[in-house]
Amino acid sequence: MTSVPSRRLPSSGSSLLYHCLLALLLTTVTSSCALFRPVDDDRSTAGNRPDRDEEVLDPVQSRRVFDEATGTYIEVNAPTETMDTIVWTDRQPTPPIAEDGSHPYVAPTPAAPAAPGLPPVTQTGTGRNGSRLLTGYGVDFVLPFLADRYGEGTNKIDANSLWALHFYSGAELALEELRKGKTFFDVRVQDSRANPRKVQSILESPEYQRSQLIIGPYLKENVSLVAEAVRGQEKVLISPYSAATGISEKNTNYIQVNPTLETHLRQLLGHAYRSQGADRIVLVAPQGERGRLAYFQDEYRLLTGDRQAEPLEEVIIGETFPDLKPYLRGRRTVFMVPVYQDEAFVSNFLRQVYQATRAEAGDNVAVYGLPQWADFERLNPEFVQGTNVHISSSIFIDPLDPKVREFRRKFYDRFSTLPRDEAYIGYDVARYFLRMAGQYGTRFQFVLEDHPETLLHTSFRFAPVAVIPADAGSLEEAVIDRFENTFVNILRYTDYTYKRVN
Repeated sequence: MTSVPSRRLPSSGSSLLYHCLLALLLTTVTSSCALFRPVDDDRSTAGNRPDRDEEVLDPVQSRRVFDEATGTYIEVNAPTETMDTIVWTDRQPTPPIAEDGSHPYVAPTPAAPAAPGLPPVTQTGTGRNGSRLLTGYGVDFVLPFLADRYGEGTNKIDANSLWALHFYSGAELALEELRKGKTFFDVRVQDSRANPRKVQSILESPEYQRSQLIIGPYLKENVSLVAEAVRGQEKVLISPYSAATGISEKNTNYIQVNPTLETHLRQLLGHAYRSQGADRIVLVAPQGERGRLAYFQDEYRLLTGDRQAEPLEEVIIGETFPDLKPYLRGRRTVFMVPVYQDEAFVSNFLRQVYQATRAEAGDNVAVYGLPQWADFERLNPEFVQGTNVHISSSIFIDPLDPKVREFRRKFYDRFSTLPRDEAYIGYDVARYFLRMAGQYGTRFQFVLEDHPETLLHTSFRFAPVAVIPADAGSLEEAVIDRFENTFVNILRYTDYTYKRVN
């Protein structure tokens, strides 16, 4: 159960959401059950990007989705950061890491008194790695509702606030299901305002001190602040959006839900290597961006199990495109193209591959790219389908999945609007991690690897990410850097739409 009994508010359109956000101006800590419902999806603001300043959230992986209300496609701006550019370094294979108690652990202080109306928290047992099993857990949602940006005369919801509302509204549906269990959750909603100073004030609040789980925030700087705050404590930070690397080093209390770019590249190459039956894998990059290909070369050696294996072929393309027919003649060829910003380059490359493939009159090619390709507007659908394009994605929601349809129905019945992607993510994150905490205690992160699960928007396959200290004498001295979801959806463009193939 949660802090306060749930109350159903009547649907009154965007004005209700506006007044909910104004309520955040009066308090920084709110009950999970009395705010942000119902959500009204104001389609008139769906594609609008707010004016930029240093604190505005950047939309990443914005994508076009079909709006059933208007019968058109709209741009969905998810305030996620742009996919990180990798600083390419030499990598060494690392063995699976198991927690052996060698990492520092700060013993927990006695639990603070429960909030009014909640039963006191007591310990019922002890799990792995000193994990305490409790009768209840404190949970903080720290999300950028941006309530401070709504002044007198404002009558519409900022697009960045809207995604936060959808994320938490999806989480609310999960909380309703969890109320039926024996474990209670004292849930609080906090507005990060996309501001490090505000996040720091949250970290210093007495309410935060009672929490064992923190979900959010979003901006890299804010995630880093919270990650350092939970280091060595009986707290776990669950970051649902940031795909950045280098958030917090050697921090076993940091869980990254969104796979990094390195993970995307690893899964793309692995899928191509195992499923395409290719005679040839060719790496492609524009002039000046060859450094991106080094990661593929290292991963290829790991896939083959041969550190002395011949490196994959590379094609570096300048102002003019080379003749690609020799790469296709008599062979099954996969082109790996780790380009995510240059739409013109991708469009021209697919055209060249398509023309070369038609000349060979055979289905002998596949092209692997990155999530941003789904948002490119100048790609010819015939070229995309004809070249057997595959891309990676951290999100894939199958509208034909019965569980997805059931969630859509529940969300619409509750909030009088259709859920955006953020609602599915909020539901999956809250349901999965709160159940894990309830079952395995305050240090549940060390058993995540043993509990994979297929959810509405993706699958969770968490694993510890190992790093080797500079002064280490062997691989056995590797330590856990963080826990990361290693599952990436591989989508193939077929019948003029992307479908998951893994």
